[in-house]
Amino acid sequence: MNGNEATDVRPVDLETLNVGKDTHLIGCNTDSGKVGLVAVSSIRGGVVWFGRRWQKGNSSPVGKAVGDLDFGRAFAKSVGLGGYLVQNDHSREKLSASTHLKKENGADADLSGAAGHYQWGWDVPMYYQKYEDDTYEYETFSIGGPRKGFWNYYIPVGSRSCAGYAAMDRTNSILKSAVNSTAQYRGCNNDSSQDSTYKSGLCKPATNINISTFRAAARRNGTLWFANERTMQYVTAALKRVIFGNRNIQASYNALYDEDGLRQGGTGEGIDMPNDWGSNFGYNPYIRLDVGIDQGDLTGLISTTIEEAGATKAINNIPSFYGLKNDYKYLGAISENMLLSANADYSQSLFINNNIDGSLMNLDSTSGLTHIATGPAGNGWLYSKNYTMKNLAFFPGIELGASASTYYCDGYYNPHINSGLRAAYLLGLAHDGGLAGSLSLSGYFAVSNAYAILGAFLCEWAEAFTTEPFWCQES
Repeated sequence: MNGNEATDVRPVDLETLNVGKDTHLIGCNTDSGKVGLVAVSSIRGGVVWFGRRWQKGNSSPVGKAVGDLDFGRAFAKSVGLGGYLVQNDHSREKLSASTHLKKENGADADLSGAAGHYQWGWDVPMYYQKYEDDTYEYETFSIGGPRKGFWNYYIPVGSRSCAGYAAMDRTNSILKSAVNSTAQYRGCNNDSSQDSTYKSGLCKPATNINISTFRAAARRNGTLWFANERTMQYVTAALKRVIFGNRNIQASYNALYDEDGLRQGGTGEGIDMPNDWGSNFGYNPYIRLDVGIDQGDLTGLISTTIEEAGATKAINNIPSFYGLKNDYKYLGAISENMLLSANADYSQSLFINNNIDGSLMNLDSTSGLTHIATGPAGNGWLYSKNYTMKNLAFFPGIELGASASTYYCDGYYNPHINSGLRAAYLLGLAHDGGLAGSLSLSGYFAVSNAYAILGAFLCEWAEAFTTEPFWCQES
């Protein structure tokens, strides 16, 4: 279709148009020539916002929608959530929503690492607001500018490994988001003797590398490349809570939309276990990085099969969030810019650096870092009823009594030590069940630890920013 084929086309004043539920305009993508419906709220001038609210003291993880519902329904498309090929200079090309084997323009997509990184993210800057009143807690996102009368966090364009985890270019010691079956990108612990067995590390995530090595390998891509960067994990989790209206990302997947046309549920408990992950795989990764690449920007569940000790094993319940696959309850990930300090009362405190500019946060001392919160004292896995969530960092609150299906629903592991530093390991493991999730956090490991169960997701931000919020004055 071209302009000459359209009839009765009139200019539209978006400021005076009466926008109601399901109000759309016909739009044309001039690159692909495709015509479709576009939500008015996603293209109208000015600031649009959408979010969720949760009643204080209510144990239900399900929230209520607030803001512009038209924008809420179009939110993922408006900010461009999905798969991308991202270059070291942070330029990006959108992959097809139906299959990541193709670019959005229909050309074949090379996910091998030779033509860019296989990433998941967004291509529109956002603003995030976290606030409360006497009755509710709120999380909202806006585009087109910050919300006036609120504290705002600026969220630049960014991305993370679309397959969930990254591979290591063994030749050049560079962390890459790549789907590559060659020895140069061998995953796990780089054991070539397993290449012809079911334990092969080919096309698997790199593990058994400490976070200092991971983040150095990420930076060999250039400026503003990271490994397991905390703000990327925070924003990913916040997007899930707002889009699903649910603090429990492990809620069962629900293909039906709610009465407002918004998503509900979650993306399930997470990946199935092998018959014996420890004895048969040595706790190394057991599914390939190419699983689900043909599903494009799918939100839902993916299945595959693996070989295990001479038998075929079905692996179901692989989560996918607009194409972001397997990003919780599989491999743990030690954050490169979160540091935990053990206290005399057996609690732990979280420390961060607010500048996301590519500098390396000191993981050997809390000196000069920002204290975010002190968590609950205890021993082992705990569930908190509330979380401190500020400066794009999260930490469990001191009030216990939640569960895998109430409040924030993710577990926190306190190692019950009263001195020393610990790493913040995120996401939860395949055998962690309901303890895993977007806000799952363990303070068990030392910063220097490297294990078969610990991998990395490669992150990038298109520009440096601060995690200090700013006030937007009402005019």
